[in-house]
Amino acid sequence: MSSTAGPESDHLDEAQQDAQLSPQEIASVVAMYELGNLESIRPFAAGSNRAPKARVSTDSGAFLLKRLAPSRADLARLRFQHQVIQHLAEAGFPVAEVQRTRMNQTIAERGSHYYELSRWIDGHRYRYCPKQAKASGSAMAAMHDLLSPLKKEAPRRRGYHDRRDVAQALVVMAEEYPGDSYERVADLLRVARRSVRPHWETLPTAVVHGDWHPGNLLMGTDRVAAVIDLESACLEPRVSDLANGLLQFSLNRTAGSPVDSWPVASDLTLLGSLLSGYQLVARVPLGKVELDCIPSLMIEAMGVESTIALRRKGRLRSMTPDMVMPWIVARLHWIDQHRDDIIESSRCC
Repeated sequence: MSSTAGPESDHLDEAQQDAQLSPQEIASVVAMYELGNLESIRPFAAGSNRAPKARVSTDSGAFLLKRLAPSRADLARLRFQHQVIQHLAEAGFPVAEVQRTRMNQTIAERGSHYYELSRWIDGHRYRYCPKQAKASGSAMAAMHDLLSPLKKEAPRRRGYHDRRDVAQALVVMAEEYPGDSYERVADLLRVARRSVRPHWETLPTAVVHGDWHPGNLLMGTDRVAAVIDLESACLEPRVSDLANGLLQFSLNRTAGSPVDSWPVASDLTLLGSLLSGYQLVARVPLGKVELDCIPSLMIEAMGVESTIALRRKGRLRSMTPDMVMPWIVARLHWIDQHRDDIIESSRCC
């Protein structure tokens, strides 16, 4: 008697197992390093489940082992990311330094998988307070300046500015879903793109983080303990990194709360603190054109991120379009209507 249940169950089990690091896998990879005696292994549930992690404790210290997600297993990009981390670590910048194998490589290979091992950094999540917002801005400016020697080697990538594929997706989604939410997002993005486009090629560039949000920083009391997840590092106008950071660090939402309870307005004190922190530390402070581009880039960053998620997955996190689109429209509209407040906010902090 035959059944399809067995092979399908086996496939699911393999997928579930592949989303975790087995003790044997960890021991095999750790053996590629000079770390001393292995004391304990604990799964570490954070970030994407496509890149499983574990905390590894040895008699020489604690480390974070990460199996790299298939989409990130581009060796040239990984090597540049590790070059960035090592460069920052040597300069005394707070990052989780990548460890080298016995063969002096920062990338370990086992079967079809690639791994990285970094020093464990103690810290806590960003707490949406002005001092930590300012520390985040200062850390970004310091990072941009320190990475200047790597600009010629940095990859260029398609960021969130002037994304024609997103504009096309919004047209399709406007036809598929009732109401005018997608058309309103498309209109706001169109205006934002057009205001930035004439300046984009002449804006000062830097090796940017590319994904500067609270989940990618570990905080100390009033300082940044470590900047992590630099896999999106590339060469772009520095203000694109800053605008995304301003968007992410100035809006405090309670985890698990319903969308209709989320604030629409940015906290201008947090926003101004981050912006003033950047200006205080940057070797060359932001100029008027860069400052003028910030609100439009914030609109682009949010519009692109939400549109891509909704188009690819049909939801944003666990929320369906009808749940989240009114909030997205209101948030983008608030940014558009408060451009001067956003630009002037740093003078208050």
